Formats: sequence, C-alpha cells, structure tokens
Amino acid sequence: MYMNIHFDDSWKKISISLSGGADSALLAFLICQQITHQELHIISHVRCWKTKPWQRNDALGVYNWLQIKFPNVKMFRHENFIPPEMEWGELGPILTDEYGKSVSGDNIELRSFAEYICYSHDIDVYYNAVTRNPKAVEFAGMYTRDIDPSESNKHLEYTTHMGKAAIHPFRFLEKKEILLEYRKQNLLELFELTRSCEGVFDNLNYKNYITGQYVPLCNTCFWCKEREWAIEQSK
Repeated sequence: MYMNIHFDDSWKKISISLSGGADSALLAFLICQQITHQELHIISHVRCWKTKPWQRNDALGVYNWLQIKFPNVKMFRHENFIPPEMEWGELGPILTDEYGKSVSGDNIELRSFAEYICYSHDIDVYYNAVTRNPKAVEFAGMYTRDIDPSESNKHLEYTTHMGKAAIHPFRFLEKKEILLEYRKQNLLELFELTRSCEGVFDNLNYKNYITGQYVPLCNTCFWCKEREWAIEQSK
C-alpha cells in the first residue's frame, strides 16, 4: 500500500461513503486492503434520480467490483434517497443544520444518514473521501474545498463525532494525487468503472435510461474538468 490511511485493527465495524466516483472508490479499496476481520458498511445515496438515473448504477458497479476483489470482506450496503428538490443545485444553502452551519437539504441528508447508520449498527469509524480543489487551476469547484492544512484545522482530516472516529484522509489532497495512487496500485480497471461527470442531457433521463447503457460526458462541469486535469497531471 502506498497511501497512509489511518486504520485501527481493533475496530470491529467500519463505514465509508461510496458514491461511484474515483475518490471514494479508491478509499474503499485501500480500506479493504487492511481489513482482516472487520465488517465494512458501505453508505450510498440515490441522487438526482430523474436527471441522472445512472448514478445509482455507478455506485453499484464499484460495490460489486469490491465484492469480487475482496471475497473475504464481509460487506453491507446501506442506500439512502435524496429528493432532487433538496439538492444544493436546486435549493442552495438556505437551511441551518443542528450544528449551526448554513447548508442545503442534501448536506443534512448526507451527514444525518451517516450518523444514523453508524449508531444503529454500532460502527466504530466513518470514512469519507472528499478531496481539495486543485490549487493551480480554477474550475469553479465548491468553495468549502479550498482549504489547506494548518494547526487549527487538523480536525477536518481526523476527528471524533458523536463518539465515533470520523476520518477524511484525502481532505487536503488534490485529485491528481488520487490518480497517482490509482497508477501506483495498478487500479485503472477500477478507475474506469468510476464516473465524475455531473452533466445532464436533454435526451437522456429516467424515462429512457436503460441500466448499463453508455452515458456520454458533458466535458464542461467542474467534475469533468478536474478529472481530465488529474489524468494529465498524473501521467
């Protein structure tokens, strides 16, 4: 293993958010490499089901690949549903969560569902694979990801939340570093299963999408630009 992912072998139950994107897929793989006896609880969300129904299948594809790759790891999958009207792009950060943060509905759903799963299954640690926006280029990414490490924000990488460990090991890494790890691990097969594009298409939606069909890339959204930049930077 190349990346140093904090892992405590005394943990019995581990959870991770898995979206079907490259970051969470890599983190799930790295965690599976270290599991010897623990349960792995995968947390996924059905999002934008009308405009991007393929996203659920992207996450399922990565999960199925992990099951085949690590047959001795006992995995459980927990799936949540987020109404499209509650997404940041539709609602914006007009709500206030119980911690006083300005958020949108999906922010609350993501955090709250993870809390629920971790507590209802007595899980020891929660992993999330959020990364930093690229520093050298501006793709108009989420401003909350423009953060460099400092003495005052180490908790963003490792903290405790409601008595559980909460780890964001990629919090200060750019996606090019994620791609470098894919190459070092010889994991391009897994990378090709992932999808980053958040574009929508006029002629493709929940009414006519067929599971497994080819879905094009918009090549204009932040996620497409970041992914292509990372691919080039990691060569």
